[in-house]
Amino acid sequence: MPDSLITDEIRALIGLDTEPERNRFPISAEMAYDVADAIEDYNPLYVDANYAAASRYGSLLCPPLAAWKDIAPPIGYFGAGQEWHFEVPLPFNSYGLNGGSDWQFLAPIRVGTWITRQFRILDIFEKQGRSGPLVFIVRQEIQTDQEGLELSRARRVSIHRALPAGEQPTDVAQVATDLSTVAVAPPNPEVILPKPEPEPNSQRYFEDVSVGDDLPPVVKGPMTTTHLIRWAAANGNYARIHWDLPFAQLTQGLPNVVVNGSLKNQYLGQLLLDFAGDGGWFRRFYVEHRGMDFPGDTLTASGIITDKREEGEFGVVDCAVNLKNDRGGQTASGTATVVLPKRGQTLPLVWDGEAW
Repeated sequence: MPDSLITDEIRALIGLDTEPERNRFPISAEMAYDVADAIEDYNPLYVDANYAAASRYGSLLCPPLAAWKDIAPPIGYFGAGQEWHFEVPLPFNSYGLNGGSDWQFLAPIRVGTWITRQFRILDIFEKQGRSGPLVFIVRQEIQTDQEGLELSRARRVSIHRALPAGEQPTDVAQVATDLSTVAVAPPNPEVILPKPEPEPNSQRYFEDVSVGDDLPPVVKGPMTTTHLIRWAAANGNYARIHWDLPFAQLTQGLPNVVVNGSLKNQYLGQLLLDFAGDGGWFRRFYVEHRGMDFPGDTLTASGIITDKREEGEFGVVDCAVNLKNDRGGQTASGTATVVLPKRGQTLPLVWDGEAW
């Protein structure tokens, strides 16, 4: 392997834009429901057409972190949904693990919207990890609607690592020997877990919150592979490390299939959207992934208010958030900015973007 993984050919990709890509279909009520159902967030703005029509948004919404669905992505060795918007000629093939993201939410994503997205590679760099060299790819994604209105901006980090050394075994007996047994995730087969009922949150106002206040936590799980498959179906990304145990263990060196980073983002997003309420605005969200969660884990998203200030006429609240499993691991953490209405105030539905 060369001394540096970042060749001139790779470096030349920095700053390039992809062609704008329009999704194959507009966001439908079914898609919004499927996303809400997969994350078990039955906010009536996503699932109750009458409630949503009477709200300040005027229509059903799609959860803002899941506005794009990959329709019929290519199926390759690394699994459907792993196609790249740029071919990055690394000296090894590797999954792009979710390293984290920084979002700005600029307008609501309504049912009926056509989403167009465009990417730019902002940076490519390398670090030495505990298991070998790592390559980090930082991409910007901008989503717009059919009128050209900018809906969101995101900076996404993917981490690529060399695969485990050695050839993939082909002998059935050898495969069976190399696989590690994992516990079947709870609940027991006879246990049926009820779905939460849709219910609106009582609105919080800027005047009523204080620095140091805890955000009401969001608890999910115990996680099962069914959660992971439902999420894959909702967003169209069937990456194999999330559902194919032999693939995860034998080709990626993982102890088990892994809870999707994008699904964990959704749980933290639910925490913040619930806190904002129908009348607030979830404006910015930065998250880093620091560990893996597996089927059997119960995940808790929690947060605390770290700052409260006025920006012009708006009341702005900063939060620190984290995601922990019941094994004691904190596997994601980040920060967020929520705008809460003042009493008697209605917030705008379109916001200006911020400099990175």
